[in-house]
Amino acid sequence: MTLTAVVTGGSGGIGKEVVRGLRARSWDVTSLSRREGTDVSDEKDVLKAFARLKSLDALVHCAQVLIKRPFTRLTAEEWDQQISSGLRGAFLCSREAFKLMRRRGGSIVFVSSLSGVFGVEKFPGMAAYVAAKSGLAGLTEVLAVEGRERGIRVNAISPGSVDTPMLRTAGVQGPALQPAEVARIIAWLVSPESAPLSGANLRMDP
Repeated sequence: MTLTAVVTGGSGGIGKEVVRGLRARSWDVTSLSRREGTDVSDEKDVLKAFARLKSLDALVHCAQVLIKRPFTRLTAEEWDQQISSGLRGAFLCSREAFKLMRRRGGSIVFVSSLSGVFGVEKFPGMAAYVAAKSGLAGLTEVLAVEGRERGIRVNAISPGSVDTPMLRTAGVQGPALQPAEVARIIAWLVSPESAPLSGANLRMDP
């Protein structure tokens, strides 16, 4: 039986490596991104994308916009862009994934960040990004509970600095993980090998 997955933000960074890694493991992967014509914060786009699928075994939500700006100069539009891609997109895609997974269960992985982990010092200028990633942590926990009786596992992974275009845009200095390293852990999280892990938020420090 061929396993099917949806990866948001699949055209670059961590998402691109997740798509590549799962396909190398013979998964049938649908990549969703703005570059590929789907805005995961747009409900109509998400409904259209998921309507093409007959079943789903895994959802990996990597999509996230980052606009680094001092808090007092951050516009409401810039705030909304970041919350919409990271958190609203996770909600919309997970809701549709739950519907497709209800027959045989499945696995959802949210790509969060150390920026969303309580107690970790945050980078200045990233208020909306931090809020979006913190929201993913809470969403992970509640969906793990709601998915339990459906056989749906929900986990998050929170890497520190990852060598992606987004990191370079943010101007974050220091050691960084490679996207492929994060993708390998995600591949394990969506596989049966990680059962019955659910509700976890795995930290990856570079």
